[in-house]
Amino acid sequence: MKKITIAIDGFSSCGKSTMAKDLAKRIGYVYVDSGAMYRAVTLYAMEHGCFEGEQLDVEKLRTMMKDIHISFQFNPETGKPDTYLNNIKVENRIRSMEVSERVSIVAALDFVRSEMVAQQQVFGKEKGVVMDGRDIGTTVFPDAELKIFLTASPEIRAQRRYDELKAKGQEASFDEILENVKERDYLDQHRDVSPLVKAEDAILLDNSYMTIDQQNEWLMTKYQEVIEN
Repeated sequence: MKKITIAIDGFSSCGKSTMAKDLAKRIGYVYVDSGAMYRAVTLYAMEHGCFEGEQLDVEKLRTMMKDIHISFQFNPETGKPDTYLNNIKVENRIRSMEVSERVSIVAALDFVRSEMVAQQQVFGKEKGVVMDGRDIGTTVFPDAELKIFLTASPEIRAQRRYDELKAKGQEASFDEILENVKERDYLDQHRDVSPLVKAEDAILLDNSYMTIDQQNEWLMTKYQEVIEN
């Protein structure tokens, strides 16, 4: 059976990662969470004095990019990959609200995006990869055989994020998360480099009122349609 590249883009907290991870596991593909890569860079910047409150020292981060190495390791307990920053597991730390509030600023930088895109393209060189993010179908893999663009209402996405954080035992405010979701939407769509936009050949899915099982079956059907043609 031929292997293809699958690009899943969309707004924050739409369930892109869950959808992509489940499909990759089901069909035996490599999964790459591009958003986790930008979150890891953001965490590194926070821990190495690049932020003064909300203000980012861009030039300081630029000099540190060569020291930032991101990888993924399969977790047999969860059946999914965890994110590692310089060989240290950071999967939970990069999902914090502190990182969420700053990641769009970091992800908008041209030198950060060019480095991350280069690493992502290496991951997908042999095909058989599922990758999710903001610019996978437009910038990273413009020739991907299957492109999906996910959306859902800000309120529903904020509730999903709130539930996720509470399930992990982290403090969370729905109003704060909703404001963060809306702010990230604006920043992602209006940045100068690789803004969030639906690729012309991407299939749009609004999963506001879909269960995880329903969206997984929908995606599996789209995948089968592509590989059978």
